[in-house]
Amino acid sequence: MNTYNLTGFRQQAEQINFTSLLNSYCRELDNWSRYEGIPKYDPALADYMKTAGHSSFIRFDFADDETEVFAPLTYFSETGIHVFGFPVVQRHVPSDKIEEIGPLEFTDLAAAQAAKDYPDADAALTKERLQNSIRNLAGYLEYTEMNQRSVSDPEQTFIASEQSLIAGHNVHPLPKSREGFSEKELMWYSPETGGTFPLHYFLVHPDNVIAKNADGAHPSEHLRVQLATTENEDVQSLLKEYSDWKVVPVHPWEASYLLKLPEVQEMLDEKCLLSLGQAGPLFTPTSSVRTVYNADSEWMYKFSLHVKITNSFRVNYPHELHRGYDAARLLKTEWGTGIRKDFPEIELIDDPAFIMVSYKGKVIDGFSTSIRRNPFRGKSAEKNVGLVASLCQDAIGEQEPRIRRLMKKAAEYRKEGVEDVAISWFRKYLDITVRPLMGMFNKYGFGMEFHQQNMLLELNDELFPEKLYYRDNQGYFFREGKMGELTGILPDFGKDSRSFIAEPRMINFWGYYFLVNHLFGLINAFGKNNLVSERRLIELLYEALKAGEGADKTGLVSHMLNSVKLVVKGNLLTSLNNMDEASAPRTNPAVYTAFPNPLNKYFFSDQLICPRGKDIVFSRYFEKEDVTITLRPVDLDRDLEMLHEWFHREHTLNIWQMNWPIRELEKYYRTLLPGDMLYSYIGEANGVPTFNIEVYWASRDIVGEYYDVLPTDYGTHQLIAPTDPKLKYASPATQSMMDFVFAEPKVGKMVGEGAVNSLASMMNKAHVGFKIEKVIEMPHKKANLNFCYREWYWAKFPAARDFKNIPVSEPQM
Repeated sequence: MNTYNLTGFRQQAEQINFTSLLNSYCRELDNWSRYEGIPKYDPALADYMKTAGHSSFIRFDFADDETEVFAPLTYFSETGIHVFGFPVVQRHVPSDKIEEIGPLEFTDLAAAQAAKDYPDADAALTKERLQNSIRNLAGYLEYTEMNQRSVSDPEQTFIASEQSLIAGHNVHPLPKSREGFSEKELMWYSPETGGTFPLHYFLVHPDNVIAKNADGAHPSEHLRVQLATTENEDVQSLLKEYSDWKVVPVHPWEASYLLKLPEVQEMLDEKCLLSLGQAGPLFTPTSSVRTVYNADSEWMYKFSLHVKITNSFRVNYPHELHRGYDAARLLKTEWGTGIRKDFPEIELIDDPAFIMVSYKGKVIDGFSTSIRRNPFRGKSAEKNVGLVASLCQDAIGEQEPRIRRLMKKAAEYRKEGVEDVAISWFRKYLDITVRPLMGMFNKYGFGMEFHQQNMLLELNDELFPEKLYYRDNQGYFFREGKMGELTGILPDFGKDSRSFIAEPRMINFWGYYFLVNHLFGLINAFGKNNLVSERRLIELLYEALKAGEGADKTGLVSHMLNSVKLVVKGNLLTSLNNMDEASAPRTNPAVYTAFPNPLNKYFFSDQLICPRGKDIVFSRYFEKEDVTITLRPVDLDRDLEMLHEWFHREHTLNIWQMNWPIRELEKYYRTLLPGDMLYSYIGEANGVPTFNIEVYWASRDIVGEYYDVLPTDYGTHQLIAPTDPKLKYASPATQSMMDFVFAEPKVGKMVGEGAVNSLASMMNKAHVGFKIEKVIEMPHKKANLNFCYREWYWAKFPAARDFKNIPVSEPQM
């Protein structure tokens, strides 16, 4: 039996990392579901749940390994970043043996599952990096507590916020993996420990230096000034002796790496490169590790660093450096003046300069450095401004999450309730993001990788959103449709930077970076901290996007509003396939997967799919048949055995194919009813259980893959238990099903996919107005895809137009 009796920081680190791993899995693979309630016919699981004190789980079904994994669920997120309890357990299904499982064992199961679609998936390297991540995170947690560092203050300076991300990306399986740093180097060079260090400088012969600066002067001139104050006499002497050579800064760790390279040794031997060592002012790492900051410096430096951060070497490639230079040049033209005038709430932090070193015609990428403007220097270093990711971080140790502290303090300033302030705060945040960023994309063709680590938020005196900053030249992209316009401004624009991207690809980028990573990440932080429900904020986001749909000419807003699936980066699958996502030469450096669009929840009916309680939800009296039809949600304590018997009746076997053992049927309901796809109801005729209907949300159901599904489409399945025509009440039962569903205003049309061999089912559907669209081949059946609109139903039964549901069992006259 595997036990994880870890204590202290190691245990905290493992649980934080395991949570990220589980959430990555839930985003990228689909063999999981929610499991609710203590089962009656699964004694081993029931005994465990009673002992563990949990009755809500995410269940992972590794059928090929005859294994189930149960992760206790303490918060289920609409946006896909859940909160788990511990321990997580696995059950060997044949033996019913239940034991704890750790993240390494779970990674083995994940790799085996992923290999079905990705044959190269392998757990070995991911497990090594996972151990590295847990070890590093434990060190950061210990450092934070031992040094009493607060990482969740409502007011944070730029660098305090940058160095507050102790836990890292909450949907990455390796959030703190940094392969290459020794234990001491981890402390020196990590933002989590606030390390400070002088940079390492080289003097390089001008013939070996490639550099540009949109501001005009060679970057080396500024670097010479930066070194002028050093007290190192040898450095000062060499700077004077080689006055025409270029100064090149390098991260100290990378300098050690470079000095071991054969080509760098050759340059030293040939006297075209000199190492000055570490000198000059002290810098400190930002959240990206390889980008460094000094509050008095005009520039930040984004270095190449051959440390595997998460799963990639972080190297600046030539086209990325040119991309920052091109964008900085463009921002100096009338184009840039227009952006600043039209969207003053956004400031673009440009990377106007870069330096590369080449030898024998080949760039040595370890020297490649992007030079970024620093807007947070002098007095501006004290602004309350920081990356959005700091608002999305969970509690660290005993520290309350920053977003919760922020909302409480803002509520004090405004003398309002926390939930009201949270809603107002989020509205203001949308005001300074949605309209300006959509406007930039449409009018100027400019779109960026708006993930939460690249977006910096400035707060006003009441801690409300004031201004957004965007950084990182690697994510500056321009629509191909604007190529003629932009090259008319700068004829060589994009030539060396690969800056132009086809609109469909850019729109997918937006779906991932702006929606999933950024805005949904922020919504999740509000929700899981009990500030305001995720659904409420999803509605506000939907309405903000909808308000701008008419002004959008690119299809971007329509894509975000109406797509059933969004494209997201699969961090776990990318790692299991050992793909270096930062590697420029690769055509597909990462795995991308489909993710259900949470904005569809704007049209989600809780009344149909997530009813509360077990009371009657529908009642209608049919005078002709003298029958009252009622509907109530399935109650497993009351109905399971009855449904099990119904599914074993001869006339239901071929169509429903659910004549399973009762234990399997119970599992079906306990994993299906808590979800957002389907709910089951018992229909009664004059108080006698007679039929079963399932109402499903078509955009989450498999049927949605066979036509252009809309988030307003809802479908039904119907089982009528009796075979005696006098007891079936087929027409009243079916009409009641239609009335119940169409009473929900969020329903646009109803969908059906009855088996082609079920003539009775199709005749029953046609009777109430359904029309066959086409025949589809589903994995489990050949089916008639059919649709029905309210008007079609009402044309068949005009009285239904005026029917008002009053969910009581008494006859309605």
